[in-house]
This record gives sequence, structure tokens and C-alpha cells, in this order.
Amino acid sequence: MLNRIFTGIVLASFFLLLLIYSSGPILASLFSFIAIYSYYEWLMICKSTNKDIFIFIMLALISMIAFLLFYTHAVIIFLAYISIFAWLIISIDLSLNLNIYRKMLKVNSKLIGFIFIFITWALFISLGETSNSNVFSHNYLLFSNHESFYIGQYYLLIISLVSLTDMSGYFFGKTIGRKKICPLISPNKTLEGFIASLLFPLIIFYITFSYIFYIPVFMLDIFYLLLICIFCTVGDLFVSVYKRFHEVKDSGNILPGHGGVLDRLDSYLPTIAILHIWLFL
Repeated sequence: MLNRIFTGIVLASFFLLLLIYSSGPILASLFSFIAIYSYYEWLMICKSTNKDIFIFIMLALISMIAFLLFYTHAVIIFLAYISIFAWLIISIDLSLNLNIYRKMLKVNSKLIGFIFIFITWALFISLGETSNSNVFSHNYLLFSNHESFYIGQYYLLIISLVSLTDMSGYFFGKTIGRKKICPLISPNKTLEGFIASLLFPLIIFYITFSYIFYIPVFMLDIFYLLLICIFCTVGDLFVSVYKRFHEVKDSGNILPGHGGVLDRLDSYLPTIAILHIWLFL
């Protein structure tokens, strides 16, 4: 637990410094590297050959470049809504144990990973591009040099919210968790930890916005905050099913106490689309 907490603090501090002191292109480049490395871990989990890894990583890089060259406002909106729809289907599948996701993994694990990681990356580097006031401008693209439109506070919001959800769920699950909610997918997930992962971040953010920044928090905001916290767990379970399908415990060992980079990215896979819809659509 101490390794996990220490690594979490180091990562949070690192990204906080980047959000404060770095430029948009630097941050976008880092997000792009994280996406590529996460996809590399995804390919390693399904025991891809070196040739397949090279081919799919090259395809991912080409797709990223094509996206940066040809993307439009309408494309970002489409990706946000298609992501929400896909994750709703996945959440129903996981909760009812319909095995749709597992059947898809049997067909093509590599393609599934590419689609979800690519969409997450695209939505991450274009946060704000879904705004209706931005139909004819690409200034919100994180690779842009237009610093006046840099929206680092929104990245801080999603990173802080996901981190709080993860830490509170893990801590309370370890200390007081008794009732398992999905023992076949993720044995460490407990009902007590899940409830804490919803309530603790909500309370912290409500106090922070209402009593420190004096920003009113409406019922719609609470709804989206809870939705993000819920789908943090859905994203975690999504990757857990994939790892169990291929009989792998962690996506890697680069992050002590956490596993691999994909193990940290999993909660962002569904939540970045929710943030787009909540704040910009």
C-alpha cells in the first residue's frame, strides 16, 4: 500500500508541475507517449509477436498524425458521443455478465485496444474542442501554441478526480472492505471501497468548489461527478477483464504499487468523454 501511495503522490506532483509550468505542446507530447506506451502494454498482454507490435504501433502513430492533420469539430463531438455509447454498453455487459466483451476479445484483442486508447488520446489532447463556440477554430487542440486558450485547469480536474476515486476506493477497500462485488473479474473490489470511491471525491470536490473557490455546485454537476467516479471503476474492470482473459496480473511493472501505465490509464478511458459532455457540450 505504501508503494502505491508514494507512486501516486509522485505522479500527481509531476503532472501538477507540468500543468502549471509546461506548454500545451509539451503536455500533448507526453499524453501521446503515454497512449503509445499503454497500447504497447496492451499488445504485450495479448502476447503479440515483435512483428505485430511494430506494425500496430506504426499504425497507431500514423493514425495519430492523420488525426492531427484532418480532425474537425464534428469529429471530436462524434468521438465523444460514440465513446459514451460504447462505455454504456460495456457497463451493462459487465454488470449483467453478458460476455459480449469477452467474445469481442476472442475476435481481435489488438483492434479493441487500439480503438479505445486512440479515442481516449484524441479526446484528451482536444479537451475543449467540443465547445459549440469553437466550431471554426482549433485553438483548443493541446498541440496548438495558442497559450491564451490553454485549459490546464480542466486537466487538473480530471486527473485529481480520477486519482481521488482510485485512492479512496483502494484505501477503504483494503481497510474496511468485506463484500466482494466482482470476485471473478477483480477480487480486490469491494462494495465498501466502491461506495467510498463515489462519496469521498464528491465530498472533497463539493467542499473545494463551494467553500474555497466559491463556485456554486449544481445537481447536474453532482450527477456528472458521480458518473465520472462510477466509470472510473468501469474502466478499471474493462482492463481487468482483458488481463484475466489473457491470464496476466498487471500490464507492466514500471509503476511500483500500480503495475503498468495501462493500469493507470484504465480509469481515463471512459471518463474523458464524460468530461467533454459535462463541461463543453
